[in-house]
Amino acid sequence: MVAMRERAISYLQQLPDEKLNSAISYLQFLYEQKTPLDEYDYKLARLADENMDDETVSFKDALKECGLKYEDL
Repeated sequence: MVAMRERAISYLQQLPDEKLNSAISYLQFLYEQKTPLDEYDYKLARLADENMDDETVSFKDALKECGLKYEDL
């Protein structure tokens, strides 16, 4: 366990500042998880990372696309 912690710390120390924030956010996410991530979670994360589509959809439009209204939530 000590070796893994030292390895993680080594990676964190070598990360450039622009990547350090993402690493800290991910570590916080893992820390706060009540259940461990499974293969489906990793698949979703990988797909999100690979998605280069810059298009965004408003929450209102997403609800409309699903046939929902804000009141339904």
